[in-house]
Amino acid sequence: AAAAATSELMFVSQMAFFAHVSDPAFGGTYMTLLNTMGNLGGRWPPTAAFFLVDVLSCQTESCWLQMDGFYSVTILCAVLGVLWLLGTKQMIQNLQEKSPSEWKLHHEHSE
Repeated sequence: AAAAATSELMFVSQMAFFAHVSDPAFGGTYMTLLNTMGNLGGRWPPTAAFFLVDVLSCQTESCWLQMDGFYSVTILCAVLGVLWLLGTKQMIQNLQEKSPSEWKLHHEHSE
């Protein structure tokens, strides 16, 4: 139940962000694009992780080290996650500091 509640909370937060930055001049199209990109970004990692668990598992007698691929994938994903966070920290901070008007596709010119 906690996982479902957390997942729902993340979904509502994501949709609220998309609604906040969507350009009203384009109606729901921009929000749909953002939602599609968010869904694509969130749906493929579990598939890739399950694939890697299978590939990195070695349970036969010919393996010099018998281990479940789960642990290898966990370590790999943790290391990649930290590297990604360190590598994109400045870009993420810049995006967070942008005003809602800077997210719009059509900028209004003030004269």
